[in-house]
Amino acid sequence: MPLYESVFIARQDISAPQVDSLTEELTKLIEEQGAKVVKMEYWGLRSLAYKIRKNRKGHYVLYGIDGPSSAILEMERRMRLNEDVLRYLTVKVDEIEEGPSVMMQRGPGRDDRPGRDNRPGRDDRPRRDGGHGRHNREDAPQADTGTDAVAEKADSGAVAAKADTDAVAAKTDTDKDAEPAKTSTGDDTDTTKTTDGGET
Repeated sequence: MPLYESVFIARQDISAPQVDSLTEELTKLIEEQGAKVVKMEYWGLRSLAYKIRKNRKGHYVLYGIDGPSSAILEMERRMRLNEDVLRYLTVKVDEIEEGPSVMMQRGPGRDDRPGRDNRPGRDDRPRRDGGHGRHNREDAPQADTGTDAVAEKADSGAVAAKADTDAVAAKTDTDKDAEPAKTSTGDDTDTTKTTDGGET
């Protein structure tokens, strides 16, 4: 009979006993369909690469199945109907791996270890450049974001504002210094128009 490996991810909200009952239910279903579960592994609660239905983590379970494709189709149909199953993937394989899978050999995920500080930048692993994950802040290159940068930015803003004020004042001065406009009335007499209410 063909061999399959199937992995499904259950919601993070359900407890470990609920995951156990779900796996037992699916195992029973597979065996009812004439297939045999050769291998079953619970990989634990692991982080997802992206949010799935508002879940950041999920319970991972692996099945190694020896049986007909009809059993796989029925199992996948039940997984689609179950609201606790977020995702599943079944692949046909040449042989089912003996012993623990690679995921079991790796141990818990990086952020799933107990007592782990999960905040970004709190990594204890060695860095690629040979240093340690936590470095001394004085050794790191500093960006120019201190009070000098703020003062420099404020000074440049004040200079720009002063230049704008000077430009407006210069325009106003040139408007005042300009000659009054002359209008011609058809005859050769020139009359000047004043804006202060004086004679015309």
